[in-house]
Amino acid sequence: MSYDDVRIGAFLDDVASERVAPAGGTVVAVTGAMGAALCEMACIHTMSARDAVDQTVRNGADGEAERPFEAIRGDLARRRRELLALAEQDATLVDELFGSDAGEPTDRLEKRAAGIPLATAESSLAVLNAAAVVVERGRSGVAADARAGAYLADAAVQASLSTVRVNAAALSDRSFAETMAARADALSASAADVRSEVLGSDHSVRSDR
Repeated sequence: MSYDDVRIGAFLDDVASERVAPAGGTVVAVTGAMGAALCEMACIHTMSARDAVDQTVRNGADGEAERPFEAIRGDLARRRRELLALAEQDATLVDELFGSDAGEPTDRLEKRAAGIPLATAESSLAVLNAAAVVVERGRSGVAADARAGAYLADAAVQASLSTVRVNAAALSDRSFAETMAARADALSASAADVRSEVLGSDHSVRSDR
């Protein structure tokens, strides 16, 4: 099943059911994808209103208009697709681990239970980094949307890293578990820096939409 084709209401019904999947990892990945989509939208509105954008955005060091936001938008679109794919991977994994036909968990599946949320955290952190630029340099009329996207991406990072730590702690391969925990710590530190920069204080938002 592709989450590209699932209605939001149907998806939430599936989450709030007795089914084992979709579960937390899938919901978190979708949350990160929603954050990316909001920031994409902010990029689009920024590019479509060049006259309303601050001169330092329109005329960068290389003198090219719009190119930075085109690149950011492209990366956000790629991350959104990546996060939806991770949502599907997580749902499949949960079914394999806990579904009615699940057998004894294998080492590979248990490692994926830490690896998939780590990948979700990495992609969501990339969204958060992009959101930082959009919030700072984008059109003021969509600043609130970009900040909402940043909040969603940050939540996806934190929730994913929590899952990584829980699942890594249960692994019998302690060397692999320690590697995963160290990567989680590094991502957490990076996210904290961006969070402080983008979400650490309230900013007044002027609407020129």
